Amino acid sequence: MTTDSSPQSPRTLSRRTEIIFLVIYCVCFSFGGFVHIVDLVMNQPLARTTGPAPGTTLPFVWNVISTSFAFFNPLTVVLLLVRRQAGIALMVAVTSLVFVMNLELMVQWWLQARYLHHQWIYLNGTLGLFQLVTAPWMWRTAAARSAARSASPAIAG
Repeated sequence: MTTDSSPQSPRTLSRRTEIIFLVIYCVCFSFGGFVHIVDLVMNQPLARTTGPAPGTTLPFVWNVISTSFAFFNPLTVVLLLVRRQAGIALMVAVTSLVFVMNLELMVQWWLQARYLHHQWIYLNGTLGLFQLVTAPWMWRTAAARSAARSASPAIAG
């Protein structure tokens, strides 16, 4: 990975690395949005009260939040492409909420039915770790590029 390490500027990503990270983010959130939209179309998400295993329940608040991802995942993609820092902030917020929700459901379903809810860890966990490492670099890079655009005079047409 190439970074600018001059003492005058904060460490920012090269344009190529920034685009690679951006593509990974957008693919992951597009896939997540697609899954949640399909879930909305195929099921009655807000009517669900049962969990994935017999004896497990799905709290209404988590049901509402999970359903809202059908809106927030595509919005994250749009913001990442149009307003990079807002997109990064929403991306981290959505991923954090997914972690909180799934960790709580892991505990709840284990206590209810000795069901270990672990399937979310593979995709969401990997994305979360990737974001933990890359989001600060993306944030600094977006801030530096925004400052550079603001500092440079507009080219007269």
